[in-house]
Amino acid sequence: MAIRVLITDGSPAIRDSIRRHLECMGCSVLAEAESAAQALPLFRTIRPEIVTLDTQLRYGGQPNPFDLVRVIKRESPGTSVLMVGTTWSPEEAELFIRAGALECFVAPFDFASVWRVISVAHPELMAGTYATMMSTTAALKATRASR
Repeated sequence: MAIRVLITDGSPAIRDSIRRHLECMGCSVLAEAESAAQALPLFRTIRPEIVTLDTQLRYGGQPNPFDLVRVIKRESPGTSVLMVGTTWSPEEAELFIRAGALECFVAPFDFASVWRVISVAHPELMAGTYATMMSTTAALKATRASR
């Protein structure tokens, strides 16, 4: 069974990129949201195993990204929350991690790094096509390095 995902980002282009990559990793993107106001009810309805959150979510009166991480982790401790932002200070990243985020990524990001992080929390991703591709790529790099 595929890992269920909710993608939350204000940019349709970034949501599309994240969706395409996560689907290649063996995930099933069940919903997308462009704001915190949309994300929380979707989260409560679909109960995803992974939630991606944009750190710049529009929230005017709605939960801010820190609060949203806390609510998600309180209601579903096993859900992996991946933060996506264009810039991070070490202090901001630490606050999100303390709030319960699995990891913080700076966009544009390396999807191999995303896969490595989420495959630890969701080992079933280690058996998919993306895992095979990553193993093949690593073997080719090792072969080239040994020449």
